[in-house]
Amino acid sequence: MKLKKIFAAVVAAAASATMMAVSAFAATVQMNTDYAGDWGASAPIPKAEFEAIGGDVKVVLTVETKKPPIGAPNYLAKPMNMCVSWDAITDSLLSDTAIAKNDGFFVFAEGQTSLEFVVPESVWTTFKGYVDAATGEEDGSACLAFQTKDVIIKSAELSAADGTQGAIRRVDEEQSAYIMEGKSYEEATGAAEAPAETEAAPAETEAAPAETEAAPAETEAAPAVTEAPAADTTTAAPATGNTTAAAIVTVMAVAGAAALISKKRK
Repeated sequence: MKLKKIFAAVVAAAASATMMAVSAFAATVQMNTDYAGDWGASAPIPKAEFEAIGGDVKVVLTVETKKPPIGAPNYLAKPMNMCVSWDAITDSLLSDTAIAKNDGFFVFAEGQTSLEFVVPESVWTTFKGYVDAATGEEDGSACLAFQTKDVIIKSAELSAADGTQGAIRRVDEEQSAYIMEGKSYEEATGAAEAPAETEAAPAETEAAPAETEAAPAETEAAPAVTEAPAADTTTAAPATGNTTAAAIVTVMAVAGAAALISKKRK
């Protein structure tokens, strides 16, 4: 109970501190100046601030990424209706610029200083505070808070949403690591998919030897073409019907002798 009372007092103090900053259209809530610790809870944004704006509310967080002294960073923050549950409510929020992992944690690039999203009226009206066991009444701790890792959420600016933002883009663990390195959503999702395309390349390369092995068959057929003309040189003259010069002279001599003999007989 003491913890609940302390938290309720913190929420009430946050609401009181921001009342002077509330106008008909905007409010600024001061949150954490120091790191809340790994997987700790941020300071709250009281439900009263959403009620003061009314309707769908745009939230712009001012943040600072905090690189850990050891190990790879995880620049993450999970929105939650903390007094009810530490489960993520990311699925019910809207944003054209924010990126979240599939488990509901918003992902920040190293050095990123802000994050924008919309909390629909149907969502913030469900924020509940702790219920006093003795009276059965809800205290004033209803709020939006964040579970954080390597991120300090310094403040939140609330204003009326314009109704143009859509579903939050999601990434897996591998893709979120690229986002934290500073890559865009398109670069991160493309870089994670690239290895699959590269692995397909060897299949095309392996097909090449089949074409190369076919070449010797064409080379072996060549000798048959070369040997055939050599055999034709010995029979070319008879095959065409042409008579050599020596044969013609011999025939003429025989014909001449025959003619002389014929004359003598007459």
